[in-house]
Formats: sequence, structure tokens, C-alpha cells
Amino acid sequence: GDLTEARMGLNSEQLSDLATKVHQIVHIGASTDFGAPLAESRLHNVEGTRHALDVAVNLREQGVLQRFDYVSTAYVAGKKPGIVGENDLERGQEFSNSYEQSKFEAECLVRSYHDRLSIAVYRPSIVVGDSQSGYTPHFKVLYWPLQLLAKNLIPFFPCNTRARLDVVPVDYVAQGILALMQTPRSLGETFLLTAGLGHEVQIKQLLQDAYRMAGIQKRPILPFWLFALVRRSPLAKRFDDYFWQAVDMALPYYSYLKGNRVYFEDQRSRALLQELGVNQPRWPEYKQRVLGFCLESRWGRKLPKPEHTYYAIKPQWA
Repeated sequence: GDLTEARMGLNSEQLSDLATKVHQIVHIGASTDFGAPLAESRLHNVEGTRHALDVAVNLREQGVLQRFDYVSTAYVAGKKPGIVGENDLERGQEFSNSYEQSKFEAECLVRSYHDRLSIAVYRPSIVVGDSQSGYTPHFKVLYWPLQLLAKNLIPFFPCNTRARLDVVPVDYVAQGILALMQTPRSLGETFLLTAGLGHEVQIKQLLQDAYRMAGIQKRPILPFWLFALVRRSPLAKRFDDYFWQAVDMALPYYSYLKGNRVYFEDQRSRALLQELGVNQPRWPEYKQRVLGFCLESRWGRKLPKPEHTYYAIKPQWA
């Protein structure tokens, strides 16, 4: 199907056929481009979700559909400081980028269908590579500024070294969703797949780890107020256009690098996941593998092993 089309582009015959076969829909399709215009993000993330929900209602009414599992993001919380729990959604927040805002609007839409569908919602935070192999198919979000440093494309790094980032490995997120979507106990609930309150990684520590494990040379750290001053001063002319283009591309990530003081209380989610046999690894336990993979793969240019070997299924629950 096509998420941008009504009924996902499916005709009546196709929907009738699916109605007899589909027991569950997992909606994870989305645009994750933080820098996309809001209208574009809404097309994929809000209207795409609406079309998936409408198909689900049709299949529920005409066939055997039992549940709709929706993958959101912890950053529907926006950039309003505070501790965010599983049931928090509307909190008077503003957003760092179009991705956050469109996913918030989409989750509000999903909640409006609770009387017509059996729904569970999952909110991952910043997702990095596999905790066992370090593998990632792309180097976005957390990796992107590190990659700029690794390639010597920026002479200094603007950030707040005291800011804390909520980081989780992709295998924990995937195994968590898979376990939760198979139990009726998750229906009607929202789950945080996050590092959680007190287990975030400080940017200072992340940079120190990257220097040691990802082959990145140290760069001067500039606080954002000083960086803004440099950009407005004659010193800005000392840096080429490519540098300032990279800076502008990083704008959607600035609130994370500055530190928005948004923290996630995931105690209830983590307790159920532990019952289901899915335990959350902590950053110190897997950082060597995630950051080492960046160096070993030359930031994705040459994988140490054939790509298919990284996708071997390794369930961690009975």
C-alpha cells in the first residue's frame, strides 16, 4: 500500500481479501527527516497514519483484525522541560523539529480511534545500533554530528556538554515491541522504550567515549552562546560555505545538543518488559560495540561482515 493515499491505495477487492487474513497491523511507517517541511512530515506521519487507521477500522468491521500497534516516539514530549511518563501527551509543549510535531499530532489522532480499535502505542527515544554487534544501516541522529567530527569537517563542536541524551539500542526497541505486541496486557496502553530517568548519557561522556572508541580526534567545544556570537562576528568569514551549510543542516538537532531537560519515567514499561524477558542494556555495556562499529565499518562504507549476517534473529526471551 501507499501511506499517502486514501485506504493506502488498496481497492475493495484487496481490502476484502485482507479482511479474512490480517489479525494485526503494526504501523511503523514514517518520515524521519528532522529537517523536512512540516507539511511534508504531516503528509507521511499524520495523514499516513490516518489512512492506516481507516484501513484498520475497515478490516476490524469486515474481518478478523484484533489489534493495531503504533510506533510513535518519546519526543512527542517536545522540548518543554520536565519528567514525562507513559500517559503524558498534551503538556503545552513546543517542538524541536517537524518530525516531533508531526508524530505528536499522529499520536493524538491514534488516541481518537481507541473506541474503534484495540491499540497499543510504543515510544522509542534516540535509537542507536545493535547492542551485540553495533550494526546500524544508517548514521543519522546521534551519529550525524559524530560523523562530521570523524571526517574533520568541523573545526569545533557547539554543544552543552552537561546535556543528557536518552539513548537505546535498536535490538532492545525491536525486541520490546515484538514482546509487547504479542500480549493482550499491552492493549490500551502506551509504552516508553527509553533509557529512562537517571540512565541517560551525558554529552561530555559520549564525546569522551567517541574519542576513545570511534577514532575521533578531539575538537574544541563551544557553548551555544559563544557559537552564536562567532556566527554574527567577522570571524564567521574564516569558515567556508560548506561548514555553514553543515551547521544549518544540524539545526533540527540543536535542542538535543543544547539539552532540553526532558526526561522519561519508564518504570511501568520496563517492569512489564522484564516480565516478558526483555531486559534493557545500559550505555556502558554496549557503547564499545556501537562506537567501534563506526570505526570498523568506516562509517558504513565497508562492512566488516556481509550485511545479512547482522540481521540474524537473536530473541532474548523464552
